Amino acid sequence: MTAAYYSLVAFDNITNPQSNWAFIQGVLSGDGVNEAAGAGFEWHYIDNETFQLIGYITVIACETLTGILLLIGGFTGLFRTRDDVACAAAQKWTYYGGFLGLGVFFFGFLTVGGNWFIMYLNETWNDMEPAFQNSVMTITMLILVTGVLVGSQVGSALKDTESASETA
Repeated sequence: MTAAYYSLVAFDNITNPQSNWAFIQGVLSGDGVNEAAGAGFEWHYIDNETFQLIGYITVIACETLTGILLLIGGFTGLFRTRDDVACAAAQKWTYYGGFLGLGVFFFGFLTVGGNWFIMYLNETWNDMEPAFQNSVMTITMLILVTGVLVGSQVGSALKDTESASETA
């Protein structure tokens, strides 16, 4: 489900590049920040359109790669469910994707956008809540995947213990 989410976000941004371009420009330039509230932060802003475009492309590329990595991890794990070791090994892709997704939303949007570019004070371009929701979704997915992996390892260990005691 998380892979589908990231894939759809990336697809929307690729097929409709103007959809979030104004948002990225607004956050990076500080457009929408009340002058009194943002006093002293003006030097943080980036008004250069080339740098704004680099930031926008980086976000889209990371969202796309996150979706791809999560899809690889999900499908590879699904096709290897009969073999606990192979399934667990396949989940490295899920972890790569999950941590990249956290890089986009937790680090990129909440940390850099939210605090460096003071998006939390931006009355027009404030996506702190969706970024937090995406971070929580991604962390929850990583916790659930870890729980399944730990559970399968515990189950395998119990089977091995039962088999050893039956043969003894």
